[in-house]
Amino acid sequence: MEPNPYGVESSANEVAARSAVRLAFEPKGDMVNYRHELRTALRGLGRAHDQVLLAEYASPDQAHADLENVLLYNVGASAYSHLVDSGVICRRLQSTDSLHHVRYSQTDQVDWPDFHGMVLATSTVVDAPLRSSPLSWWRAFREAIQPASGQHLGRVAVSVKLGRALQDYALTALVKPLMDGLVSALHAHDGSNADHLSALLPDEQAWELITDPSAAVLGRRRLVRPHGRGLAWNPADERCAAFRILRTTEPEAVTAVVSAF
Repeated sequence: MEPNPYGVESSANEVAARSAVRLAFEPKGDMVNYRHELRTALRGLGRAHDQVLLAEYASPDQAHADLENVLLYNVGASAYSHLVDSGVICRRLQSTDSLHHVRYSQTDQVDWPDFHGMVLATSTVVDAPLRSSPLSWWRAFREAIQPASGQHLGRVAVSVKLGRALQDYALTALVKPLMDGLVSALHAHDGSNADHLSALLPDEQAWELITDPSAAVLGRRRLVRPHGRGLAWNPADERCAAFRILRTTEPEAVTAVVSAF
């Protein structure tokens, strides 16, 4: 008899699940049932006032994985939207067996050692982008970014605070484009597809910014490529080992600190 390829356990305060493979955006076979059970369990978690969602992914290897995709996007926002009004923290850990583990709970502990490494860059966005897209968030962060170190080859932790200007924005709609835009702002594009890409960007300054290495603490890479009539972004987001996005009463729209992990 083959072992169960997944398992989901839940209580009033926590959901813990395990699977033989990492949950994909478009799962197949048994993983479709796994995602359904995981979603059902998350919807059953009660919301605690002023607490944030803590989501953790423990992998048996160091294979590339986008933390936000594994824990949030691939699961589906409708399953956890009631848990993130005040914020969300995601962390990647090492599994103690050969399985992929995820755990979700709510916490009032928002200050983790993960976010206290050497500061690599900071960025303060006064005016929130009118459109919640990776391009608009990349532009906002890139124009405001202040590098604090040279190129960093390791993993990073990202801490973001959302001020009063974004209090009416749904966090579930912000997380992916904001994180994609922020991590992209830490790179420089390698200059490939120059004619095509420069035509897809909103103006000449955007092309100069995206190829400028002065703030590229995560290095130079093929950051963007043509995708239909738009752009496909390719930041090294697998190097983000922890991130938190918290609501605050600060006047700035967004403040971000990127640290060595």
